[in-house]
Amino acid sequence: MPDATSLEVVFPGDTNHMGTLFGGTLMAWMDRSAFFAASRRARGTVVTRKVDELEFRVPIFVGDFVELTSRVEAEGRTSMTVLVEVHRESPADGARELCTRGRFTMVAVDDAGAPTPLPPARDG
Repeated sequence: MPDATSLEVVFPGDTNHMGTLFGGTLMAWMDRSAFFAASRRARGTVVTRKVDELEFRVPIFVGDFVELTSRVEAEGRTSMTVLVEVHRESPADGARELCTRGRFTMVAVDDAGAPTPLPPARDG
């Protein structure tokens, strides 16, 4: 199944008064990562239909690297479930930690925005 990995860094403007990443910013990064994986599978335009099981386990701090990994877990006729996992990494010592996980339902759409069937899966 198609997957995608992206990397971000947390700057002060991305954080709240405690120096931790805004949840909304992380959700946007996760949505974009899910979009990448789903677009690869659909070979076209996809939109977010739903977000499930989003859990913030540990905070992410200013200066941390944030690695987002997305994988299409399941698919229907027009939709896909994409698991997004987020790890924080300390640039000072390379320590990594799973911070957040969520499932995004993404739908393939045509130029008019109507759901469209997924193409046959490619081998490899």
